[in-house]
Amino acid sequence: MKEKLTKDELLRIGALVVICALNIVFWGVYEQQGNTLQLFADRNTNWNFLGFEVPSTWFQAFNPAMIFIFAPLLNVFWQWQAKRKLEPSSVVKMGMGCLMLGLGFIVMILASRGMTETTRISVLWLAGATFVFTIGELYLSPVGLSFVTKISPMRMVSMLMGVWFLANFFGNYLTGYLGTFYERMPHDRFFMMLTVMGVVTGLLLLALSPPLQRITAKHDRGEA
Repeated sequence: MKEKLTKDELLRIGALVVICALNIVFWGVYEQQGNTLQLFADRNTNWNFLGFEVPSTWFQAFNPAMIFIFAPLLNVFWQWQAKRKLEPSSVVKMGMGCLMLGLGFIVMILASRGMTETTRISVLWLAGATFVFTIGELYLSPVGLSFVTKISPMRMVSMLMGVWFLANFFGNYLTGYLGTFYERMPHDRFFMMLTVMGVVTGLLLLALSPPLQRITAKHDRGEA
């Protein structure tokens, strides 16, 4: 006979579903790095480096390289916060990650103001935006994976981890849909749309963090 879920377990599952639903927007915006931002890198970025023309596809290496560099530093920072009991809860971290993702596109708004189709700008604009996106991802992705394992009822961890990755699937589908607006809107307006989506999602997570924290507090200790 299957064991029935308790009220506490049902509430925790509900909290995870809400967070996963909001994460769809995060991934829909974040994965523009492999979609519209790669088009921007191809068409509007100067890749001449010391007289050599670097392939624009190297842009796809920016994010992995920054994860490799900054993940250990961010982990040290979180440990420093934890020792002083200043570390945010997992939900707050994820909200901060969404905010940083949205704010990263402000760099692209500034870069694309007054551009024409043939304008080529410094690759440093893309590098700066990617840095902000990467920190946002580090605040959400590993924290979220850890959060799912801590909050899920023990007998449902695998299934709810699947729900987390299902949100990633729908997010990537949203990426493609949002990308259809890239050719139909001025670049700065397109990037403004992405900014608003990221920031609003982050604010929603921060606004929901008190009730979600009450539901998950016994299981979530904040650390990734």
